[in-house]
Amino acid sequence: MVILKSLDTAMIKIPTNKLIEFTNLVNECCAVMEHNEVATWLTTPNSHFNMDKPIDFFWEGGQEKIYRILYFIDIGEADLY
Repeated sequence: MVILKSLDTAMIKIPTNKLIEFTNLVNECCAVMEHNEVATWLTTPNSHFNMDKPIDFFWEGGQEKIYRILYFIDIGEADLY
């Protein structure tokens, strides 16, 4: 398990066998939002995911919806929070 800690003390636990999936998610996030917002977005409860944190939703099998929401954020049809 890898644990990432951001400057605002948010921690993200990443199973070592999911490191590539997580890297791909972070890359997609960086493509649609400011880089300094990625950790906050991933670790903040979000109405798009029934007030779950996007990272928790991602680990629970919600990858397709996460990527769909990122697409809508990118085209201006959804807000970050």
